Amino acid sequence: MSDHRVLRSFHDPEDDAVHALAPLVLDGVPAVIGKHGDGALWTCDLTTGERVARSIDLDSAAPEDPAPDAEGTIWDRDDEDLDDEEGEADADEVVSRLTAASLDGRPVIVTGGGRFDLTSLLGEDYLGGAVRCWDVATGEKIGKTVTGHGLGVTALAVLPSERGPLVLSSSEEGVLLISALASGERVAEIPGGYNGVMSAAVVDGRPLAVTGGQDSHVEVWDVLTGQAVGGPRQTGGHVSALAVTELAGRAVFLTGGGDNLLWIWDLTTGRPFGAPMSGHADAIQNITLTRLGGRLLAVTEAGEEPPRIWDLARAEQLGGALAVPGEQVPTAMTATEINGEPVVVTGHDEGTIRVWSISAG
Repeated sequence: MSDHRVLRSFHDPEDDAVHALAPLVLDGVPAVIGKHGDGALWTCDLTTGERVARSIDLDSAAPEDPAPDAEGTIWDRDDEDLDDEEGEADADEVVSRLTAASLDGRPVIVTGGGRFDLTSLLGEDYLGGAVRCWDVATGEKIGKTVTGHGLGVTALAVLPSERGPLVLSSSEEGVLLISALASGERVAEIPGGYNGVMSAAVVDGRPLAVTGGQDSHVEVWDVLTGQAVGGPRQTGGHVSALAVTELAGRAVFLTGGGDNLLWIWDLTTGRPFGAPMSGHADAIQNITLTRLGGRLLAVTEAGEEPPRIWDLARAEQLGGALAVPGEQVPTAMTATEINGEPVVVTGHDEGTIRVWSISAG
């Protein structure tokens, strides 16, 4: 028995689990880029299901500029007292997190490294994940490797700005780095929340980031200045998922956490914007925003549960959970459009890519 909302299912003959997904457009065609457990990358055409392996030039993964070691000391790599030997990049560490963007009309991948990314490259005295931009077609690295995270990268976002597209990366220790997509040059460093939960968007013409984590509050940041926008907004519990957007003419942010609820908060006042939405039996781990006509929707993931779709203006769930009876829940999820219609794309443990209609909910 299948769910009527499933538009397409593309099976992987290799049965390799999907560990991450991000939407992109290839030659005008909607697609996703995905990752397997070993760090291998591939794209999937969402109209035909064709998958193409995508390599990246791991030989260029090392940072061009001196990077701080695990103690924060920056060493001269030519120092004869430096015992560590440079090694080879670990693909799974380099591609611990990923997102996709467009740079001068060409699709690019942005990757965030795991906590041992720099260890494999620079030696055991180094720790932390780096951020890199790659050309999808050629696999060549674009700009510099961005360092400065002491642990693994936990979230990535790309925002347009008056300075050109910017990459935002947060990490386990709570550092939020902002860098230029094209060059990798650092723009700002911001102290975020421990565990590194982050979301970003252009709100009322202003690029903003929201950060949270283990602490029971969320902070809002001006991406261009690196300055806080107002004080901390109290949420009453730890935050494991965030989103920021506009709803009914107001700037708002969304949170999910240990109470299993989806909350909407007024960004200016820090107060709840309506009642929270319930339905998940576990902590919400991811919030993805999309639109159906003029309606703003959120797609949420929580623990070992299938994703759910929420109509934010009505504060209610739209249809049932995205689950095919008898199958395991997705291992990755994103949202995009096909021919102007919003869809949710899920990846599964046996490698299947499934495209879900939102309008059929």
